[in-house]
Amino acid sequence: MSAAFASQGLPTELVNLLALHSSFLTALSLHYAHNGTVTPVDLRELTQSISTVWQKRKVNIEDIRLCVGVLGSGLFANDNPFYLSDYGCGKICLEIREEHKMSGTLGSMNEEAMQAMFMENLDYLWKEWSASHGPQPMIASRRIATPKRRGRPRKVDVKQASIQLFVDETTIPKFIAQLPHADIVPCASLTAVALQQEKGRKRLREFKDSVAQGRSQKKFRNTAGKENEPLLTPSQPAQPKITQFTSVRKSNLLDRILAKQESARSLPNPPSSAELQRKAALQRAEETLGILSLLAASKGPGSMRVSFSIASLLQSLQSSIRTPISKEEALKCVEVLASEVAPGYVSIVRMGTISSVVINHGMRPTDLKSRLVALGAA
Repeated sequence: MSAAFASQGLPTELVNLLALHSSFLTALSLHYAHNGTVTPVDLRELTQSISTVWQKRKVNIEDIRLCVGVLGSGLFANDNPFYLSDYGCGKICLEIREEHKMSGTLGSMNEEAMQAMFMENLDYLWKEWSASHGPQPMIASRRIATPKRRGRPRKVDVKQASIQLFVDETTIPKFIAQLPHADIVPCASLTAVALQQEKGRKRLREFKDSVAQGRSQKKFRNTAGKENEPLLTPSQPAQPKITQFTSVRKSNLLDRILAKQESARSLPNPPSSAELQRKAALQRAEETLGILSLLAASKGPGSMRVSFSIASLLQSLQSSIRTPISKEEALKCVEVLASEVAPGYVSIVRMGTISSVVINHGMRPTDLKSRLVALGAA
């Protein structure tokens, strides 16, 4: 990838930046292919994947903030589908905006289009930065002059990059250092958790103060008893061993337990394993339906109904689908098609221990994408 960028005559720093963004898109595409676009991407896992793809250095969170920040600036800022969310306890995730989830444009991410948008935004930021720093002959964008030759003049390449190697060595690092970084926005549940944590810290401080106060009182009583005459008389009862701070400690412990239970009830419930499998099957529904149609057309060209054994069909799906899936995932795709997405067109017939899948050409669904959006596939 770096060789392709270097052939355009770009400085080394920009070549590394473009290669970093390309590796970011590749690692993100692999994550979405295996996990879908519904689950947020933990940056601690994503940075390791980008480092493996790039193989130049260890990638950190600031590199991802730079990539997302450039995508969200320039002429195509509104087309940036990504934003960063803070889930607390050091967990920062990359998420997709709701409007891009509903449109379904990131089902299979177009890396070339995203890379082109990144380069356009970067070129726009370069022109703005160059203009704001005044006319500088060594930095100004111009085409490289070519020596005059006899005969027919050479045609100028209109796709030549505007940022060339003739710029000053300190210019590009200054330009890259001021590029925008994406903001990290706290997620909705983090505010409620922060309030509960602050209450817990306040109770902890009160508990520590009460313990320190009880210890100081006990130390004072012991010191007074040693230096002075015994304060107790036969008519006075002995002081009980349970002191005042013990009851305070018990009440604070109960408050902390109740606060922890209240915090657990306020947190959103995570999706179950069955719901995650259903969403993954819905995201593969369109591709699976196309494979079933091709298999049905090849088996019975003139027949309205074509049947397959479940074992052979699952094997064909595993070998035909773009992303490798297990037999259980392939079976889940067929079941979701038969029950929710295209009932009637795809049906499962079970007779004892034998199961078959029947394709009915006469009941093929027409508006498949709208139905998938309604079912929550985006």
